[in-house]
Amino acid sequence: MISGLRDCFAGPSSGLANDLSDLFDALRGVALIGAVQTPPKHSRPPPTGAMIDFLDSVRAPLQSVDASGLLSDPWAASGLRRDEVRNASVLRWFLDPRAGHGCAGSLLTDLLERANRTAPGDFPSRPSSTCTVSVEECPDGDRASRVDIQVNDPGFFFVIEVKLDAQEQPGQLARYCEIAAARATAMRPWAVIFLTLSGRTPSTAGDWTDRVVSVSWKQIARSLRAAARDTAPVPRFLATSFATHISNL
Repeated sequence: MISGLRDCFAGPSSGLANDLSDLFDALRGVALIGAVQTPPKHSRPPPTGAMIDFLDSVRAPLQSVDASGLLSDPWAASGLRRDEVRNASVLRWFLDPRAGHGCAGSLLTDLLERANRTAPGDFPSRPSSTCTVSVEECPDGDRASRVDIQVNDPGFFFVIEVKLDAQEQPGQLARYCEIAAARATAMRPWAVIFLTLSGRTPSTAGDWTDRVVSVSWKQIARSLRAAARDTAPVPRFLATSFATHISNL
């Protein structure tokens, strides 16, 4: 890119510098309604040599950043796109407090705070050291009741239903609530996290609406960015790049 810009100014017949002055004059003549009108002043074109020197000076820093990999997108390279299963798998990794992403239990702690504001029960403020997070689980042993993500902690129980393009199946959220209630028993608070693009309320929860916590992908992205602020460079890069990916779903 830098080489291409440099060539625009270095060519013997290049008129870009002169064209820029005409553009600046035209923009200066466009006034907002009610703005004070000032007579346009003819701007001098930037010296071609100065532009070339500037582009040469930024070439090495930009190449260094590019070579560092900080501008790469590992999630695009892995082909996540809008695949619900693949995105759920990466989300499970960030939710697991014991995984190697460097964000500890921050993302799961945020979901616990949301559950405490929405669902009945006294949820803990943070996950325990023995919390487990898994994907494609069958909490009741029935393959027909497979859930996207299951969070099993001595202090609480979550079922997380991940939605991108798929629609709710008849009675789907009510069935997941029944499963979570049976698995948690009366000893643990529980909730079903309903993760969608808009954070909408489910239509299939039946009498269990108060047990469903609706969350949007953009809210998850904001939580990831907040969790990444105090982490090392590599965890920060992974969390913020995935946050950018899910923000654009």
